[in-house]
Amino acid sequence: MLALAVSSNCRADEMTDAIAVVEKLHETLLDVMKNADKQGFQDRYDILAPVISESFDTALIAKTVIGRHWKQLSKQQQSDFINQFNILSISTYASRFDGFSGETFNTLSTDTTKRGRIIVKTEISSPDDEPARLDYLMHNRGGKLYIISVIANGINDLSLKRSEYTSIIKGNGFDILVSKINDKIQNMQKPSHN
Repeated sequence: MLALAVSSNCRADEMTDAIAVVEKLHETLLDVMKNADKQGFQDRYDILAPVISESFDTALIAKTVIGRHWKQLSKQQQSDFINQFNILSISTYASRFDGFSGETFNTLSTDTTKRGRIIVKTEISSPDDEPARLDYLMHNRGGKLYIISVIANGINDLSLKRSEYTSIIKGNGFDILVSKINDKIQNMQKPSHN
């Protein structure tokens, strides 16, 4: 009975920690959005970089989106791709969260998967739109909780990227995938002309 109590307390602590990771990300995103009129892409990137790098298990995500092709890469290619994927992730957030229209983030609940991972269920609301669901799939690595996938309105970003990336590697090779990702990053960094 004691073991069960300790186990459930550990789980409750994990849930609290998982929420803290997500809410820190949301606070940083809101800060960036509210100051977007004074900040360019690089400013937003610099603010978001440390939070995204410490919130996401980029190494696991990078390995997952490459799928079975991962083992065919050299250690240097793997390391370079993890770094490139991290830059892509930060750039994506910096380019998407580039304005503020009264949005708020709300944490709704937590859940666990059959594999023991944690889901933090949230939504982003804005005065003019229906709330959008953002669920964060998280796992424990080395005693710390990391985001491994974002599910927006039921669409799993990890699954989409894995399908896209493995298709490119299969059809054109790994180097073409790297080139396409670099192009995407460079396009996001360009100032938008309104």
